[in-house]
Amino acid sequence: MNARDIEIFRAVMQNRTLHAAAEVLHVSQPALSKALRHCEDRLGFQLFRRLAGRLVPTAEAQTLLPEAERLYQELQGFKAFARDLGGHGGGLLRLGATSSLAVSVVPAAVAALRRERPAARLTVQLLPVRELGEALLARRLDVGLALTPMALPGLETVSLGSVACIVLLPAGHPLAAEPVLRPALLAGEPEVGFAGWLDFGHSLDLAFRQEGVERLPAVEVGTTVSAVAMVQEGVGYAIVDGLAQRRLPPGVVARPFLPEVRRDVLMSRSQAMGTSALLDRLGEILTVLCADPAAPV
Repeated sequence: MNARDIEIFRAVMQNRTLHAAAEVLHVSQPALSKALRHCEDRLGFQLFRRLAGRLVPTAEAQTLLPEAERLYQELQGFKAFARDLGGHGGGLLRLGATSSLAVSVVPAAVAALRRERPAARLTVQLLPVRELGEALLARRLDVGLALTPMALPGLETVSLGSVACIVLLPAGHPLAAEPVLRPALLAGEPEVGFAGWLDFGHSLDLAFRQEGVERLPAVEVGTTVSAVAMVQEGVGYAIVDGLAQRRLPPGVVARPFLPEVRRDVLMSRSQAMGTSALLDRLGEILTVLCADPAAPV
């Protein structure tokens, strides 16, 4: 039985006359009778017997009905899902993000998408940059968000904007009274920072050297999430992307950092996969958040 056979079989089982079933299916009675005979021919057994103007299901038909109903409902769900992919009611989006973005702007973007498309299905994974690129190439994800470029052939990357970096301090730190923090003020203070061999760490090294200060992190970390937790525990200060301000825990304050260091928010996807309405909308929302990390969406 194909999908149409299942639809016909279910309609006849529910209505028990060809006339009523034909009306439900919006076909003529002769066309339905012919389609039902073809279905029985393909199956090799009779589904209905005619008795006093009605169709009485055979034992085989009764046995088929539960499975036919299950397949019918799955088919209807598939049709609705396929319609939603190109419309505004739903869709599917598999999103991966590095730690900083996964806990800062991604929750806001997902919440905005869900408000606009309550039937949308989204999966979100937090992954390191390397694993993120591999998942995109393997088509396990539709889109990846990172602050570090994924230099892999087969990926298409666009910048959604850039954000200025900030200094995070324990709330009671003496430097929290300063409106802006520069390397000269931070010199001698313990830093929870990114190593200089990382792209971001190297950018900070250059900013410090520009003002004649050598940058030597007391504790090296690999993620913004770790840096924020260390600051909260009073280990030291940390310089991170400005998006972190959306999710600062109690006891942590943020101050602008000069000279300005900016980080690009990058959205990548496999060149072998097309875009979608849901993905395009995600990009629009994230662009707004990059322009103003505190913006409501």
